[in-house]
Amino acid sequence: MSVERRLFITGASSGVGRSLVHYLKDRFEIVAVARRLERMKEEFGEDETVSCYKLDLTGTTTLGPRLDEIIERHRPIPYLINNAGVRVSEPVEEVDGDAVRESFEVNAFAPLTLMQKMLPAMQTFNFGRIVNMTSVAPLTCKPNYAAYSASKSALNALTVTAARENADANIKINLMSPGPVQTEMAPDAPMAPSSCHSTVDYLLGLDEDGPTGQFFWLGTNVPLFPHSKWKAVAQKQGQ
Repeated sequence: MSVERRLFITGASSGVGRSLVHYLKDRFEIVAVARRLERMKEEFGEDETVSCYKLDLTGTTTLGPRLDEIIERHRPIPYLINNAGVRVSEPVEEVDGDAVRESFEVNAFAPLTLMQKMLPAMQTFNFGRIVNMTSVAPLTCKPNYAAYSASKSALNALTVTAARENADANIKINLMSPGPVQTEMAPDAPMAPSSCHSTVDYLLGLDEDGPTGQFFWLGTNVPLFPHSKWKAVAQKQGQ
């Protein structure tokens, strides 16, 4: 059975998302979503392989129905990159509750909703490749980034759990960090967004025996869990 070369990507109006659309548009039919529709149209309006849609990932009550509309126009969609993200920089005692909620909505809840919408079709066709953009932030927990680190930690847990639930199918669900790349969230970062292209290529091109539920950072598979001895203890206790 041939697999449709159709890919859905969030956060496509800037940074890593914009870079990936430009990089992948000659090999995939791309469904690109972001809040800034006009900016996407300026970037990709002449590209026949790119379809752009306005989508606000913080609209928890409207996100599902809007996704249904978009997905119905382009199904099946066997490739998904949950790229959009927000980063709040405030100490714990000062961070605004609304900012924390937005962090979880964009960085964790929206990717969960996308997976919920797309996994059933992937299961039906026994094929899917999902890349969820995360960060090393949950592993380092730098001061002033509690909301960001916590929301990305939630994304990590959701991703690994979904991967294990689909381990018997040809569906690969992995995490990756693009590394310290220049984006609107990190304008002073040292690397270009294109630095992550090779890792994305690898994860989208995984064969049936490839890894799933793993975290890749700058091409390196980064352990997410404690030493196997402690993992065995936790499993024995049913945790």
